Amino acid sequence: MSIYKRQADEKAPKTKKTPAATSNWSKGLLSPAQIKKLATTAREAFEIQTNNGVTTDSFDDWRRAEMEVASGHRSFKTMSNNHFRSVLARFLALAGRTDEAAELWKNTGRVEGSQQIGDTHENREVCRAIIRDLIAASRGAIGDAYVAKICSDKFSGATIHTATAAELQQLVFTLRKKVQSKT
Repeated sequence: MSIYKRQADEKAPKTKKTPAATSNWSKGLLSPAQIKKLATTAREAFEIQTNNGVTTDSFDDWRRAEMEVASGHRSFKTMSNNHFRSVLARFLALAGRTDEAAELWKNTGRVEGSQQIGDTHENREVCRAIIRDLIAASRGAIGDAYVAKICSDKFSGATIHTATAAELQQLVFTLRKKVQSKT
């Protein structure tokens, strides 16, 4: 590399890379545990619907139609984390569990009062699930108290339940580094 090229590179403004923590995790596909929960709740709702004579469709046809109503998607494979609560709430309502469905519908979408883009209940839930998985995978290297201390120190007294989605994403990356360094 010539001296002129090196000098030009040094004078060029540094581009700031977008940290991975700012990515929108709600666009991720459903986890196997989420799919299992949706499928079992759908089966429960389907049995109630068929026993009451509401539907005569096959289970798969009925489930796909109801998922399309709730999310616009007919397959678990194309749904993202954004759709999980809405679809689960739909199946709970069809199963007659209206109180649980109402609570889920209340907790979908953007967190009330938050001005941050991507700060949704779903994004927060995904981050908390990843944190739980990291704690379990660390085999005792980190625990709940350790995570709570890091969260409080890093985000001015926030807890894992009050931190925003972006803060929880940063916490996930911090914990991943800690787990890698301790194992």
